[in-house]
Amino acid sequence: MRVKILVIIFFITIKLLSLNITARVVNDAGKPIRDVIITYKDKAIISQKNGYFNINNVSAEDEVKFHKINYQDKTEAAGNIEKTVILQDKVITIQGLRVIEEMQKGLIGSSEVIVIRSENNSGSAADILRESSDLQISGLPLFGEEQKIIFPGYKARHTLIMLDGIPLNKSGTAFDISTIPAEIIESIEVVKGSSSSIAGAGSMGGIININTKQAQSRYKINAVHTFGSFGLDQHSIALSRSTSKVQIYAYFRKSFTRNDFTYIPQNDPDILKVREHNEKSIYDANLNLAYTSPIGMFAYKLLFQDFFRKLPGNIESLEWYKNSRLTGQTQKHVFNYSRKIMDYNLKADLYYSLDKSVYDNTRLDDPWAQNIYLATLARNKQQSREVKLHSEYLSDIFYIDWGGDYRYEEFKYTDLNYPEQSTEKVFRENFAVFGKTKLRQKHFPYITSLTGSARWDNTTGFDDHTSWKLEPEFSYENYFMISLGGNVANGYTLPSYYNLFWKGDSHVSGNPDLKPEGSLSWQIFSKFIISKYIFKVTYRHDDIDDMIIWFRDEWSKWKPRNLSTAEVDNWELEVNVKPYKFMELVTIYTKSSAVNRTENDPNYDSKILYVPDHSLNINLKIRTRKFKGNISYKLIGEQWTNSDQSTTEHQLAAYDLLNAGVEYSVVWQNFRVTPSIKVDNIMNKLYEIYDHVPRPGINWEINLGIEYKI
Repeated sequence: MRVKILVIIFFITIKLLSLNITARVVNDAGKPIRDVIITYKDKAIISQKNGYFNINNVSAEDEVKFHKINYQDKTEAAGNIEKTVILQDKVITIQGLRVIEEMQKGLIGSSEVIVIRSENNSGSAADILRESSDLQISGLPLFGEEQKIIFPGYKARHTLIMLDGIPLNKSGTAFDISTIPAEIIESIEVVKGSSSSIAGAGSMGGIININTKQAQSRYKINAVHTFGSFGLDQHSIALSRSTSKVQIYAYFRKSFTRNDFTYIPQNDPDILKVREHNEKSIYDANLNLAYTSPIGMFAYKLLFQDFFRKLPGNIESLEWYKNSRLTGQTQKHVFNYSRKIMDYNLKADLYYSLDKSVYDNTRLDDPWAQNIYLATLARNKQQSREVKLHSEYLSDIFYIDWGGDYRYEEFKYTDLNYPEQSTEKVFRENFAVFGKTKLRQKHFPYITSLTGSARWDNTTGFDDHTSWKLEPEFSYENYFMISLGGNVANGYTLPSYYNLFWKGDSHVSGNPDLKPEGSLSWQIFSKFIISKYIFKVTYRHDDIDDMIIWFRDEWSKWKPRNLSTAEVDNWELEVNVKPYKFMELVTIYTKSSAVNRTENDPNYDSKILYVPDHSLNINLKIRTRKFKGNISYKLIGEQWTNSDQSTTEHQLAAYDLLNAGVEYSVVWQNFRVTPSIKVDNIMNKLYEIYDHVPRPGINWEINLGIEYKI
């Protein structure tokens, strides 16, 4: 009897000492790796589609081996396996040729696409792009201020913003990218070049595609407190949960700032004034759900924002907008379904967006308080619905994506004080079919590819439009790599609802006769890579027809009109150097020219307004396991504010900025504590990028992030 008891105790002890492990295999970028062969003892298992695997009844000393072609083998003691196992890409060297298996990325992607990984714990998508790209960003570089992305030579309305591949602003309206929090962003893809054949209207300048985060560990809580200049106070929390079938990511942020910075008034340069009545209070919420079932992958995303923003207006007319404010809500819902059948991937996307706001400018002093055009209390409402169905096919050398989409948009403006100024509900419907194909062939040591895409759009109130694009590319890779390529494409942008239907105030009104803008664009590039050095030169030329500009009519009222022809040229030189594993230096210089080429126009050969003639961006990044540092320098050239360019009276001066940030992480058990500090405009430059719209001097931000993982 005693022996039996001892035997039972022995087996129970062995059972208690054994481990049951659930973890996930990912690559350097945090993406899951499927079909990894995992061996231990005399057993073998394979990781699932989302990278998860389970190991049962092993001891802490047992060796677990991970193997997959194109990745470096890895061996870990079972007791040392964390919730996430990272496999490194395997580089194979054959007579000087570096071969990394990226067949799918090479076939689907494009040399135009720049991928920016997000590492920000605060701010917005605008802050990520400001730090890591050469794009111009309009609006004040402070939290809560409207900020829009501008490709060189173009306007903000020519940049199409996409969320996980879903267009957000096809209606011809520039999108405020500051409304998307940095904390929910996994990466941002920047496509330079006309891309209407891929995404439809609004992408004449290029595309910004924002990829949102998904859960990557079983349990994770991340809390961040941020405070900084001009009264910034921000709290956020992110929760995530991931299993083999379900992923949940939820995020909430509460923010307040006064943005009461000082500036130098143009009419009295000897004094400093404070930018008053500029408070912002914003609540953000995000939910990301994903479920893997036997019949496919289902996903749902929600972006919600409730905001209160005071809008002080230009400094030349402060009395016209004293204590004005905008309050409202935005919500965006995205539903995705995908299923892989052999070499085909079937996808369905549903999108719904609702933007509601109330503009209140009724706190004016006399005599402006009784002005019908200024003392405004009005309600705006815009909603969009879209469904997109498409199918992808991928082979060793061939990629095809084809399908169609339908989009419905409506807009309504209601003036609560003066109903005659209201705009009744107007709507647009858009039907489209599209296709993209890419052929990529390797002839050691050469690689050739040809990408073609086309799209046909039928839109309410406008003529049908067919967009197309061709992208050839040739590469040679041995001890060094050189690529030659380019593209030729057409594009278009629809007039926005405001440009068409705005009934106006005392100095602004819309124009219902506007036509869509169109463009013919081509660019060529050459890229040279040797060791840790990358050099790239790109030239882009665009001819734009019916470009919409604002002008003063005979009654000095601002009104949009179609400019017959504009010509835009851009030279871009990029140098990327990685002298050490932990250091990267990126320099981008852009030379731009945007000129009015309308025959018989009094402003023929004049420069298009608010297009800097050159820009220089230098970014130094230092990354170690615990420390991250970033120093960036930006130089923006002169730009014109008026079509009268006989003297420099209407030319904004060039300016330069120096920004820096540091971050340090401390890990203790399941906690990670990350303090960081960011300082912008270190040289305290007081400058303008738009006439009578001052920019803030030196400003700073301190973050404290606490992350807990189980």
